Amino acid sequence: MSKQQPDLKTAYNVPNLERGLMVIELLATKKSGLTLSEITESLSLTKTTAFRVVSTLIFKNYLQKNETTKKITLSRKMLTLGISSMNEQSIVEMSIDVMRALRDEIKESVMLGVLLGTKGSILEQVASSYPVKLFVEQGTQFSLHSSVGGKSILAFLPTDEANDILKKMTLTKYTKNTITSKKEFKAQLKEIKKNGYAIDNGEDIQGIHCVGAPIFNEYGRPVAALWITAPHGRLPHDQFHEKGKTIAKYAFEISAKLGYLQAN
Repeated sequence: MSKQQPDLKTAYNVPNLERGLMVIELLATKKSGLTLSEITESLSLTKTTAFRVVSTLIFKNYLQKNETTKKITLSRKMLTLGISSMNEQSIVEMSIDVMRALRDEIKESVMLGVLLGTKGSILEQVASSYPVKLFVEQGTQFSLHSSVGGKSILAFLPTDEANDILKKMTLTKYTKNTITSKKEFKAQLKEIKKNGYAIDNGEDIQGIHCVGAPIFNEYGRPVAALWITAPHGRLPHDQFHEKGKTIAKYAFEISAKLGYLQAN
């Protein structure tokens, strides 16, 4: 006689985790938020269970509570996770032709990257036309403070959100040009926002220069960065401004494909 297979839901589900997901799914449909009592009633939870689950999610920054209205809503952390997981493939699809066009114009390797917590991650690259080139595998992570990918995105995030990320970052010194002062780094982010592009003056790898710009989604949020990377001899300091404006133009083409409409 064969042994009966256990009910997977009964055997392996974690009740409080399941309730936490139910709370998140409920609040995803309520943009203006709900009070703890409304959550309790909507999900038929006990007051104690609802309080513990919601308190844990607030503590872990997945939910936020307005102390005036007592309304609980999804946090920016949830928004960031949603953007990161849902749109990466579409960003690559929208970007690849533009990346090739940028490579054909400038001849250098073109990279596409996104934010991943306190690090960045390479989504796609188009190799340089030159025999000597920098090759980076997809998925490779990069530091935010020493890379144009990280700087381009951080500079255009809401200030409080960028500051929250910066608090968790360690500004490791990789070369003599790496910025290790958070005060100096914040000042550079302001300059990047003013110029519309970022530079890496051999701050991540000695002798390698990069210039990049942010890519925005339909809500005006920086969701990725586009940049070129080259040996310093092919990308000297006096070309940073010219190349920065060119890359910003191509980055805007991708942004437009994602639904971004530049403010007048």
